[in-house]
Amino acid sequence: MLALLERAGFDVILPDHLNGQCCGQPFQSKGFPEQAAEVGGELKRTLSALSDAGRLSVVTDASTCAKHLREFPGDAPVLDSAQFLLAQILPRLAITQKLPVVAVHHNCSAQRLAEQPMTEAIARACADEIAVLSSVTCCGYAGDKGLFFPELNQHATRFAKADIPAGCTLGVSTVSTCASGLSEHAGLPFVGLASLLEWASRPTAPQTAPSRTA
Repeated sequence: MLALLERAGFDVILPDHLNGQCCGQPFQSKGFPEQAAEVGGELKRTLSALSDAGRLSVVTDASTCAKHLREFPGDAPVLDSAQFLLAQILPRLAITQKLPVVAVHHNCSAQRLAEQPMTEAIARACADEIAVLSSVTCCGYAGDKGLFFPELNQHATRFAKADIPAGCTLGVSTVSTCASGLSEHAGLPFVGLASLLEWASRPTAPQTAPSRTA
């Protein structure tokens, strides 16, 4: 994401002491709404203070964080990766290489934010064809539950391979835990939208497609 922002000519502001700051969603999903409001509200206040009274947008590459941060008061408008990349980054870049086909997963938070068309538009800009995982409405990871109950993720993604056409070597999701679970069970690596777009817009000769660690 940082490479894309700089490539598109943006000056990036990162909060100080970013480690340990949290949108609050992990607390909310475990039944601790007061703690979620405490840590999420604190982060939103920090971001609002950096937003020049709302003139600057806050960008996150995790749909869950974007959805949750929007629920707290503050000046800073919060944009998820799909929305910001499509509106602000893609028009400033030249696509230099494409994949034949990309699999697309619409995670739960992205669905609630109605970002499906935006995610697919970014994927189409980076590939000749996209394959939406129509059999996976929820990947079963459920925040971090997939770490402790992997059978949830395994069951929820059991039909994913049927949605992926021959020749597809990469998928995208806007939540890293969803991407991790799908990478394990769908038979190919899943990465974030920013990783895909960064690879597709590199101003160099064609290179290896992005990996999960890109």
